[in-house]
Amino acid sequence: MPTTHLVFDLDDTLYPERDYAIGGFKAAAAWACAELGVSVDVDAMTALLDDGHLGQLFPKVLRAARPDHSADDLRAFIRAYGQHTPSLFLFADAADALDHWQPRVNLGLITDGHAPTQQSKINALALAPRFRKIVLTGALGPDRAFHKPHPHAFEIMQATLTKVGAGDRFVYVGDNLAKDFIAPNTLGWTSVHIDRPAHRHHRIHKHTQAAAGGAPHETVSSLAELITLLD
Repeated sequence: MPTTHLVFDLDDTLYPERDYAIGGFKAAAAWACAELGVSVDVDAMTALLDDGHLGQLFPKVLRAARPDHSADDLRAFIRAYGQHTPSLFLFADAADALDHWQPRVNLGLITDGHAPTQQSKINALALAPRFRKIVLTGALGPDRAFHKPHPHAFEIMQATLTKVGAGDRFVYVGDNLAKDFIAPNTLGWTSVHIDRPAHRHHRIHKHTQAAAGGAPHETVSSLAELITLLD
């Protein structure tokens, strides 16, 4: 019987990424108050995030609070966001799923982003003991060279977990239709899209569409459904 390896994405798959963002907004606002003497509205930052404006959010809000800010000010403002120590919690169904699957299959984690930032999230969620292998794509090379949909992280995971001749089965669970499933599909893995209806509006990448070759094989509304799906 083939061995199953269950590999997860992190952000908005195992915990709500919006929680990390709001914590970072509070840290950035505290920096702006202490260093620039200005007030930055965290609720306004959150509203911009929910409207899909994360890319231009920081210069927009700092320009509104301090029109004469310098480029160094903006960099420090963003740095305060990225270097804050997060307080995070797993989705309830994610915690239950990890508890269920950890004794039964090898678990892996592949996550994009600035490696120290992603590591801080993993630390906050106490995830390291749960996974046989964790791959931070940001640590594999500069300038997001190995971020998804690049297959390198998946190849590392497969090489680490596979037993020669075992006919292993790999399953990848993620939330981002634009990039999460292209590489695992190409490698012959089973791809599963997690789309929680109650969380749909608050997902960071809620407006993404499936890229060519990136449509998931299955979609679930809760990680509890993985038990039936994989069996």
